[in-house]
Amino acid sequence: MAIKYPDYLQNNNPNAVLIDATENQTKGFGFFDTTGDRDNLASALQVDGYLAIVGTTTLTAYIYQGGTWTDANNWVEIGGAGLENVVEDTTPQLGGNLDVQSNSLFTSVTDGNVTITPNGTGYIDLDGAIHFKRFTSPPTAFDGGMYADNQNNLYFGVNDD
Repeated sequence: MAIKYPDYLQNNNPNAVLIDATENQTKGFGFFDTTGDRDNLASALQVDGYLAIVGTTTLTAYIYQGGTWTDANNWVEIGGAGLENVVEDTTPQLGGNLDVQSNSLFTSVTDGNVTITPNGTGYIDLDGAIHFKRFTSPPTAFDGGMYADNQNNLYFGVNDD
């Protein structure tokens, strides 16, 4: 059950935290218009686990993880109204180059087809070397595949669809 406080939470001691939830994450709590305002908090109040709510209309919550108070890397953003999982965005758009970091870009884990379909007059531009799966001897007939043997001969299968 929620506990309601009938008035504003106040503290007339500027050197004491407003909330201290010992043995939990939150050791201090504050609302700030900007991160600059948060950075100017009295040093006596700058404790690990401090919860800072920043913003005037759109609020962002941060937890201080220790280190230099004014270093943004020491604050972890929490919560928010964003997506919890990538699958929730049914029309994703890439805002920049995607680095696959030695991973596959497209992989079907359900044996489904992988389709790349440009819109309108767009085309698929393979810019760079293309590597084909290699076989020591020509493979048996296959449907729609492109493969190479050890002598760099290419084999193309035609899809019946």
